[in-house]
Amino acid sequence: MPILNVQPIQEKLEFSQGETIRDILFRNGIYIESPCNGHGICGRCGVWVQDPGEIEETPHENITPEQASKGLRLACIATPEKDLTITLPRDFTRDAQKMRDSQRILEGEKISWSRIVSAVRVFEAKEKFWIKYDDLDKPEELPNWQSDYTPKGLAIDIGTTTLVVVVISLLTGEELASASSLNPQIKYGHDVMTRINHGSTEEGLIQLRDTVRDGLNNLLDRICKSSQTSPEEILDVVTGGNTTMLQLLAGINPEPLGKVPFRVDLEGSRSYPISRIGLDINPRARVYIPPIMHAFIGTDISAGLLMSGYYFDDNYSVLFIDIGTNGELGVNIKGNRKMTSTAAGPAFEGMGLTHGMRAAVGAIESAITDGYSLKLTTVGEAHPIGICGSGIIDLVSSLLRLNVLDDTGRMKHASEKDKLSSMISHRLEEVNGQAAVRLGEGVYFTQEDVRQVQLAKAAIRAAIEMLLEKTESSVSELDAIIIAGGFGYTLNAANLEAIGVLPPGSKDKVTFAGNTSRSGSAWLLTDVSYRRFLEENMAYIEHVAIAEEPDFMDRYVTNMEFSTGE
Repeated sequence: MPILNVQPIQEKLEFSQGETIRDILFRNGIYIESPCNGHGICGRCGVWVQDPGEIEETPHENITPEQASKGLRLACIATPEKDLTITLPRDFTRDAQKMRDSQRILEGEKISWSRIVSAVRVFEAKEKFWIKYDDLDKPEELPNWQSDYTPKGLAIDIGTTTLVVVVISLLTGEELASASSLNPQIKYGHDVMTRINHGSTEEGLIQLRDTVRDGLNNLLDRICKSSQTSPEEILDVVTGGNTTMLQLLAGINPEPLGKVPFRVDLEGSRSYPISRIGLDINPRARVYIPPIMHAFIGTDISAGLLMSGYYFDDNYSVLFIDIGTNGELGVNIKGNRKMTSTAAGPAFEGMGLTHGMRAAVGAIESAITDGYSLKLTTVGEAHPIGICGSGIIDLVSSLLRLNVLDDTGRMKHASEKDKLSSMISHRLEEVNGQAAVRLGEGVYFTQEDVRQVQLAKAAIRAAIEMLLEKTESSVSELDAIIIAGGFGYTLNAANLEAIGVLPPGSKDKVTFAGNTSRSGSAWLLTDVSYRRFLEENMAYIEHVAIAEEPDFMDRYVTNMEFSTGE
């Protein structure tokens, strides 16, 4: 049978004549945006074909002639006839159920992807519909339920920067639709501490609570329409997020999270009525809050650890890093499990920079250099309008190679063009009194942007070093480094090492896991036994408060430089 080679995940999928690319992907648990359900109307399911001449074009108003010539095709229309290589869009997802068969989460056990053990059971009795929820003793009447409804759930990731909502069938485990957006709370501050301060007043708390609830309900409305789901069908929710975002969503004053001894006032490892978080779904629905380990290690990490190999057997050593505004890290060194967190800031998520942005069309997502020139690639092959996380890391690495930046992070000024290749010197300008590199018309990367990247990378690197020291281990002893976060699968491990986010000798051990909070929440929706597993095992992980360690600040300052030496 012919083979569909799927990048960047390096999957080889057999297919039959007449199947569309979308059919092939969905059948194998790989999902791309397809709001029109495969009717070729919305134009959202674009994939890039390596050899455009191997498959007919799929004309659509969203595809320019230039993009078509480079291989952009609608997956729901394109029908390959022989071996074909494609590249998925950045926001693809993988069905947690079908990934499960190749994961070892419980020691010595391999769980079939077909196993669906939902926390809810709907049944009919006495001419009424009833719901029995996992942690409630008695069934409750389920008003407004219709005989053609099927139970569904939501996996939600509430990040400081972004929101993600996924609707999943609780009968099959199939992901039906997903949507994401910026967290609208950003207008009240980019980082956790700013929002804690704003939410510590009654008025500020109401503003932040209502803002994020509105954002989630807007995403919910979108995915219900695209998947033809009634909100009344949604009966279970699992929420991954840092503790500040969760408490703001629940309308709980976050002030205790901002000062020693950092108290969490939302109890994890239990479910609540959906009214607790204000989602417009079935009023009988409940929301499960996974275990919360610490004030700065929330349910996004609890859920994400399921996807990381962190619970593999004691002969396996792994470093887990979730790169976000608050960076969370964990090590399992042959059964010695420790976790910590560090305030990385939003730079790697594209926030707080002069022209930083999410990975939307027009965002610079990669930068490469041959040592003389700079080549930039944007999402959708569009004109650059900003730069996102993966592009930021690539760009800094390239600017170091080009000597536009030195190890201290100093950027050459336009007056120093004569010291550089003519193929890069024309990009040097001065913007608002500071050195800058022009990336496109009106798009710049400035000296201050470099400093923000240095702050982020120093925090993460110092945390890595201290966790390894606390477990008396080194990078050489790690079997794997799992990097999670909203970057997807497009980061360059060599560049992470080159700019000093990762220690020397790391790049060949790295696997990018994407948004593990979202994926782990999906697992917790479709197999309730994982809830019990996490509740039991999170209690045995030691928390390390690295900011209280005597030498943390020295390490932090040292790692501000881009030198990657030992």
